[in-house]
Amino acid sequence: DDSASHGIPTLSLNIRHEMGAALSRTCSGISGKMNGEKKLKNEDKPLTALLKISEKACFIMSEFVQAVYKKLNDDRKMMKQKADNSFFTIADALVQHMVRTLFPASKFLEFCGEESAKGLEVSQRPYSVDNMPLPEDIADQFEAAYTKIKELAKEVDKMAYQDIGLFVDPIDGTREFCTGLGQQCSICIGFVRDKVPVAGIVFRPIPVEGQKHTFVAGCKIEGYCNGRLDKATDSSGPKTILTSNGSISKFTEKLLEELKWDRYKAGGCGNKMMLLLEGKGTMYIQDRGVSRWDTCAAQAAIEAYGGVLCKLTSVQNDQTFASYQYKVGETQLDFNAGAMLTKYNVKDKALLKSDKLPAITADNVNPYSNICGLFAANTADTDNKLLKSVMEAVQKVAKDIKPQYS
Repeated sequence: DDSASHGIPTLSLNIRHEMGAALSRTCSGISGKMNGEKKLKNEDKPLTALLKISEKACFIMSEFVQAVYKKLNDDRKMMKQKADNSFFTIADALVQHMVRTLFPASKFLEFCGEESAKGLEVSQRPYSVDNMPLPEDIADQFEAAYTKIKELAKEVDKMAYQDIGLFVDPIDGTREFCTGLGQQCSICIGFVRDKVPVAGIVFRPIPVEGQKHTFVAGCKIEGYCNGRLDKATDSSGPKTILTSNGSISKFTEKLLEELKWDRYKAGGCGNKMMLLLEGKGTMYIQDRGVSRWDTCAAQAAIEAYGGVLCKLTSVQNDQTFASYQYKVGETQLDFNAGAMLTKYNVKDKALLKSDKLPAITADNVNPYSNICGLFAANTADTDNKLLKSVMEAVQKVAKDIKPQYS
């Protein structure tokens, strides 16, 4: 396993060289054992305990997710398209339900999941979600996973996490999950304190055939990193910006041209964060929106490894790394008046029936949409001069072609 445990200083541009030194001082080899640092007891590392439980849960749920994935080609009744044309499957709803069962409302401050499934029937067979039946031949896998999750939930302390919220994407990269690219999807479970991601796990439930699962979990404030990464074997290739598998904005096209970098297509925010840590992508820069449940776990994990995931607007404005705010509610805490209202981020889907969407306001945009863009890099492994040049390129291109911020 590519696991590690290390202490990482607070992220800022002028200490990045020291950060790399800290990583090399506190970690040795691939085993990730600490060098001369006293181990803390479990009760002193409550978020680490949560991540270890989450790791167990992801392995448990992965067998069920794989069963649904294999069945999707034959049974398209297990999936639907939402009003914004994004995909939704029975796996999304049932994985989120299992995560909620593992981390119940009585033990946590708040919970935000991507899915809001209707008609969830998990008490008895036939199991179903929103009138989508779970085929009998994979109901056994769900029952086995659900039973284990309920047992695992007993390990979660009743009082230790009353100030912790969760942001969860049960299947990040659902489009890839539904179109035969399941290796690019991930289960994302992020933990928040005071509106900031503090711990997270990103787990690919569908491994490449013949290989083990890959995942990454991290908590910077407790010095915990663990996972299994499929590291790139050749670092001599061209530098790349990670993008979606679909179309990209004019801004991103121009930025690629300015940097003279290649485009690396990949699905899922969590997956792209892992590609950064695996050394397969250089930067992940996006001016089109993702959501808080996409970025919460990814941000916590990459920060634990010494990297950054922040708002693109802060890089564009003054080359700083400002985090999104994560809080359950009806208010968009990171409103951007220069953003664009689209079918993906509009709060009231009834507005989609109009010929033209109105201008964006704090009231009509989804409170969980990341309308300030995204900038992510494995800064622990990135030369400071290169990072500076990329940020300068972002600022230069943005003067000519406004980032879409949708």
